[in-house]
Amino acid sequence: MVTADDELKSQRILREIQQQQGSREIVDIEEEQVKMVIFVCGSRKYGFYGREVREILPPCEIAWVPGLPAYLPGLINVRGDVESIIDLGLVLGYETAAPATSLIAMAVRGDFRSGVLINTVEEVVDIPVSAIKPLLATINGSTGGLLAGEFEYGGELIALIDMEKLAGQISVGT
Repeated sequence: MVTADDELKSQRILREIQQQQGSREIVDIEEEQVKMVIFVCGSRKYGFYGREVREILPPCEIAWVPGLPAYLPGLINVRGDVESIIDLGLVLGYETAAPATSLIAMAVRGDFRSGVLINTVEEVVDIPVSAIKPLLATINGSTGGLLAGEFEYGGELIALIDMEKLAGQISVGT
């Protein structure tokens, strides 16, 4: 026969078990997020930090300037401001982009401002800062010299372009 004391004792034990199980649950911690612009250049997906992309412009006429290297196809007028254009595909070792069909990511980093030719914008997403991993030591050449790291998104590894390194390579004249 079960007494009232036995029933209270079993309820207390059940309550303690539930509390212990509840303390083992994973706690959702707010992790710092960073906005990424994922885009296609050549045949591969890359990313820019969102804070470095002011806007994405549709294809427009690029004014050719004599004497510029091939990776600088010319200048554009953006609401009265004259901006240089960088053919990122050429810098990364791909064939030259078709300026008539390429989007232009207006990039800003410190004193550096320029339009960057890209094929398409895939997405603008927030990712955890911890998801950005350092580059593998095996990545080198012109591509490796421009990358700040990589992150996984949608099952693909996305290489993160370092705008400061890109500005440095352009000003040095690779």
